[in-house]
Amino acid sequence: MNQPCQTALTPFATEILERVQNDNIKMVSFDIFDTLVHRRTGRPVDVFALAYAQIQEQYPHPMSAEEYRELRESSEQRVKRESVSGEVSLSDIINVLPFTSAVKTALQDAELAAEASCSFINQAIHQLIKTLIAAGVKVVLISDMYLTAAQIRRCFFTDCETLSGLPLYVSSQLQTNKATGKVYEHVQQAEQIAPQYWLHIGDHPVSDGEMANKAGLHTAVLRGALNETEILKQENALFAGSQHYNAARLIATAHYHSQRSSAFDVGSFVWGPILFAFADWVIDQAITTQSRSILCLMREAEVFAPIIEWRLTQRDINRISVHKLYASRKSTFWPAIEIDNPDWFEDLIYVLVQRRGYSVADFYRDFRLADDTLLARYRDVAIRDTDGLFEQGENLLKLLTAQARQNKPVVQAYISEQRERFTRYYHANIDVPLASCVTVDLGNGGTIPHQIEAIMGASSKANLLFYSSERIYRYADKTYYSSFISAATDTRNLRQLLSRSPECIEPFLVGDCGTVTGYSDDASATPEHACGLPENSVYVRDFQAGLKCYFEVHAQYQLATMTAQDVLPVLYRYLQLPTRCEALLFTEIQHQDNFGSNDAYSIITQAQCDEVSQWPLAGFYQTFCQYPKIKVGKIHWPQAVITLVDEKFLSRQNGLLSMDTDSDVLNLIERVLEQKWQRFTVYGAGLFFEKLLPHIQKHNLQIEQVIDRKAEISGPYQVAGFEVQSLQSALQNGCDKILISSFAFKDEIARNIYEQSLRQSPGQPQGAIDILSL
Repeated sequence: MNQPCQTALTPFATEILERVQNDNIKMVSFDIFDTLVHRRTGRPVDVFALAYAQIQEQYPHPMSAEEYRELRESSEQRVKRESVSGEVSLSDIINVLPFTSAVKTALQDAELAAEASCSFINQAIHQLIKTLIAAGVKVVLISDMYLTAAQIRRCFFTDCETLSGLPLYVSSQLQTNKATGKVYEHVQQAEQIAPQYWLHIGDHPVSDGEMANKAGLHTAVLRGALNETEILKQENALFAGSQHYNAARLIATAHYHSQRSSAFDVGSFVWGPILFAFADWVIDQAITTQSRSILCLMREAEVFAPIIEWRLTQRDINRISVHKLYASRKSTFWPAIEIDNPDWFEDLIYVLVQRRGYSVADFYRDFRLADDTLLARYRDVAIRDTDGLFEQGENLLKLLTAQARQNKPVVQAYISEQRERFTRYYHANIDVPLASCVTVDLGNGGTIPHQIEAIMGASSKANLLFYSSERIYRYADKTYYSSFISAATDTRNLRQLLSRSPECIEPFLVGDCGTVTGYSDDASATPEHACGLPENSVYVRDFQAGLKCYFEVHAQYQLATMTAQDVLPVLYRYLQLPTRCEALLFTEIQHQDNFGSNDAYSIITQAQCDEVSQWPLAGFYQTFCQYPKIKVGKIHWPQAVITLVDEKFLSRQNGLLSMDTDSDVLNLIERVLEQKWQRFTVYGAGLFFEKLLPHIQKHNLQIEQVIDRKAEISGPYQVAGFEVQSLQSALQNGCDKILISSFAFKDEIARNIYEQSLRQSPGQPQGAIDILSL
């Protein structure tokens, strides 16, 4: 595992200092929220619910905290639309709420108190700021925010003299913002700084990145390789709960990703919180069962053992030891066979015949059969297929079974030898009896823990699985299990999804080491391994480094612990809606099963994508939803393959594209650029227009007029510095190009434009006004 990544200066901070020196930077500005200040809430709007909850006892209302959150959010949007500049203060927002003056005052005070109590300073950025100041570089803060500078200082910087003394520019007071780029002009004049000597740092790709670049500034955007913002949106849309650990995900990903593959982000942003919760669950189970040791079964122990050790250290628990137990389905299969059972040989034949990929050559090897003409002729045939083949009129499976039965004493001696070797290995390497331990494995059928108990003739304190399937009940008469993703926590059929596509995580958990195939005949019965996968090494190291950073950030900021229920949104989104970046990663990663095969295979291939495309895609997805095991063993992670074929398909199927305003904005701008429009009128002055405006300004496009139906009813009004007028007024002023910034009513709007233009100019030829929409 990598060394701890929490140092005085993070990789991101080191890069910034290098750029400051190389580019002769004189001033560095920092965004505040999600850059310098983070919240212990899943979403910023969760603060509103916390504030309302604080006053409910004193001012009871028939409204839940969640309903108030929506009201508060909607009111802010409405006030911004009605503002000339689009910038408002907290007081402006609170004043339009339908409450008495006393309640409004209490709500504003409660919101400020909630902001202060649930927020924390990003220490990596704080340390960078202090280092810059010590080096003589001027530092200022800039925020697009409804709070005033005084409120920000009081809520977040009270205990930090360095930060409270910095110049602070806030959009609500300046009546302009970063999203339009005008706040950069204001700061440039106020600080008398030339753009070529100014570096801006923030988390928003447009307002902190593109608009700052357009103003001539150097920029650094805090982002990882994944589209973290889009992922968080999807998680919030799919699940109602609040993910209080999101700040740790963002910090671990953005500050430590430097020069790493996207596997780092899969470790820090996706699996970091999932395995953090899992490690705590394992430790709590060990404490509850009064276990002395946690035995992590290989190969998943490559990750499970260190993450549990990290959490034991962070929780200051030293009475429980952690061991890697080198065991696999293959290495424990033979020694677990109970040769005292009179039917053991027939049961063995039955099990092997059912095994996928088990060949005639494997059968000859395991039953110690001498090479003959049957082996030469049928070597690579699957043993399960021999029941339908005949050799000189005899059923081939029957012939092979008869030969194996003649070797029954040899096989029985081999089983006894393997059992002795395993027990020798266990006692030489594990200093705690199995009856005082819990075992930990990924899942899903619980085969290895059951076989270990059979070999050792004892039951463990508990057999813990990350997830399980109905297969665990094969051993219900002898072995019991407890699962992290269990019947109690699995509300979205995740166990079935994981059982269907374990390849979506297994390669990272097993590392680049080969599976355990058996135990040597030395004093400690040293485990023997199949060939490893060195081609996975870089990705595995990056994944583990990402996990390490998440664990350290979560602990550093003392965020609350998590349950399986808390991390279900992360796991479900990853399985069902993988991003293109995540899917592409698995085209580079190899995997091998854990029954001793040295044959590695690619998890996602172009052939898989081609096959899915030929169904076509919608047909494959429908069939997959009805029959999840379709193409199992051939298409290993269908959702990721679908993403590579059509990046937006799964979002459409889950109804998420209707909420994907950012994507719609980019698509509409792309259409404008394709048509080479430079000047045009915009129809629609709502939320979509507010998101569209920075992109219009970024590309130096000119808005001639703004139209909205509301102006037909209430008369002209102001939005973001533009006078919004009726369609009739705009047509009278003259316009030949209209961009419709609405998706839901685009057809009705286009028809209305056409009809009114004909009434205005009856002789005007059809199509004289060009219209663009999504």
